[in-house]
Amino acid sequence: MKIKRLVIENFKSIERIELIEPNPFTVFVGPNGSGKSNIFEALEFFNLSARTNRGTVESLFGGKEYFVNRKSNSDTVQIEFDLEGSSRIRLVQQPNSNDQQEYTIKGTRWGKYDPTETQQLVANFSRLFVGQADKQKLNYADDLQLTLSTSNLERVLKRVLSNDVLKAEIFEWLELFIPEFKSVEIATNSFDGRDTLLWYEQYTEKPFSKELISDGTYNILALLTAVYQNDDRPQFLCIEEPENGLHPQVAGELVDFFRIMCEERGHHIWLNTHSQSMASRVRPEEFIVVEKKQGATTARQFNKEDFSGMRTDEAWLTNALNGGLAW
Repeated sequence: MKIKRLVIENFKSIERIELIEPNPFTVFVGPNGSGKSNIFEALEFFNLSARTNRGTVESLFGGKEYFVNRKSNSDTVQIEFDLEGSSRIRLVQQPNSNDQQEYTIKGTRWGKYDPTETQQLVANFSRLFVGQADKQKLNYADDLQLTLSTSNLERVLKRVLSNDVLKAEIFEWLELFIPEFKSVEIATNSFDGRDTLLWYEQYTEKPFSKELISDGTYNILALLTAVYQNDDRPQFLCIEEPENGLHPQVAGELVDFFRIMCEERGHHIWLNTHSQSMASRVRPEEFIVVEKKQGATTARQFNKEDFSGMRTDEAWLTNALNGGLAW
């Protein structure tokens, strides 16, 4: 699945943004409050609208007073994807005659329509913000997919580690990211069925529980689990501030990891970040600067020539691209 064009209109601080052929691996940067998270939440809105009934979705997002752009005279929210092969998927939320909201997915193709594209875009989408349970709209406890806050990490990771090939790959990345890593496993209590994360290090015999490992270690483990949770299907992952708790060098290495996963597994992995070490590893075509101008979120894409030979982080933080200043 290749996204040729994405348009979001009238959602929170977004009046209208349009992204043309966004890269499968994309990094959004910008000041606090500029609307980076609103872009990801709009995609979550799209996903849940396609999977859940109208009233449930509206309540999950606080009602139209919360998610409709406050400066707009319209109650209509639109999110539109143009996919490779001229397939268009469009979500329209608007009031009906009873002043309620309607959510519809409309697909049209100039040629043969393939509904699996819609299913893939919806079924394999995840928004992640590790540890942020207050932002979680749905709290499910199965082992199929991580919740937004990764509150069901043990169950999903247990399933992933049951695949020896995936387990070996995850352990290789953990050896790169975390010094003295030896092993990780999920132990299940035979009496109550509760799963417990056990972390092993090279020079310590007894394992560490989840409560005893660092926040950064837990975050890395959660991010790897998210990427490997669907081993046989491309995913669309929107990850908020993956650098939290991480050493700057590890945060930079994660950029290469996410890019490799997009290239090898066909994923779309989009990040938002405030990390200079992550931004320094991003290529121009992967870089999107988000700003808020007169209350409206804007998003600007780039190519190599826009950077005049500067690294992406230098161009961003010197404000050569705009959106680099904190205020």
